[in-house]
Amino acid sequence: MAAKARGYLHEDFRLFHNTDTLGTEVGIHFHDFYKVTYVKYGSGRYMIDGSLYDITSGDIILVGMNAPHQPLFEPGELYDRYTLYISPGMMTDFDIPDCHIYELFSSEGGNVIRPGDDPGDRYVSIMKRIESENNSSSYASRLAARLCVMSLLIEAGRARERSSLTVPLQLPDNDIMLDVLRYVNEHLFESMPVADIASHFEMNEDTMLGDFKRAYGCPMPEYISGRRLTRAREMILGGDAPADACYACGYVSYTDFSRAYQEKFGSAPRLVTEETAQDDVLSDFLPE
Repeated sequence: MAAKARGYLHEDFRLFHNTDTLGTEVGIHFHDFYKVTYVKYGSGRYMIDGSLYDITSGDIILVGMNAPHQPLFEPGELYDRYTLYISPGMMTDFDIPDCHIYELFSSEGGNVIRPGDDPGDRYVSIMKRIESENNSSSYASRLAARLCVMSLLIEAGRARERSSLTVPLQLPDNDIMLDVLRYVNEHLFESMPVADIASHFEMNEDTMLGDFKRAYGCPMPEYISGRRLTRAREMILGGDAPADACYACGYVSYTDFSRAYQEKFGSAPRLVTEETAQDDVLSDFLPE
């Protein structure tokens, strides 16, 4: 499965509650929105931006926009979670001077919060209130739902202040694929042939590509291309010239960039506008 950005989130937010024992057969991927998952019950691992975390009941998982991630929960074990998608526009509205809401999603600060002694019912209650207000036709229900989302983020931030923050998975020193992924992420927007990556790690190129696909569920070239093209689209929508976006995102040929861009988004870079971006529909929600 190729790594890809999952659509554009038209609403301010979307909330899901999934309970199953199916495990998570999901390859590495990324979203053009923010994601908060509250693990009501379950245990497993979560890879976010090259770091692996042990996950247990009560954890809050924070995934930033375009951060590569992969849930790793085994089949047969109960996994009960609430997942909230938050649009970049809504996050911008929330980012007031004394709040710094974006910092919650920074990989540098750790992507998993373990509230510890805090009662989990608090977070479940907020999630249910978000769902209730969002489905209500009562006066100011949409505003109330937005305020509940803000309340959830505030509670997460306060839990971070009180807790040990993150619990990274302790990995053996020879976990080479995590090192490869971190290296790719650090050099993502540079001219970086796959052969050079293999050479850096003194690996056979075919072996490295096969190991990467087995580890993360997608081919390395498609992962790199998907992240570059998504970033280029963001730059163009933000007002940058297509050529500037092309070279800033690691492409050395505008022809190659334009062809790849059209294959991914269905239109040439010069045709992209805010209106055409809305043609993308977030239709494939993953059971994360």
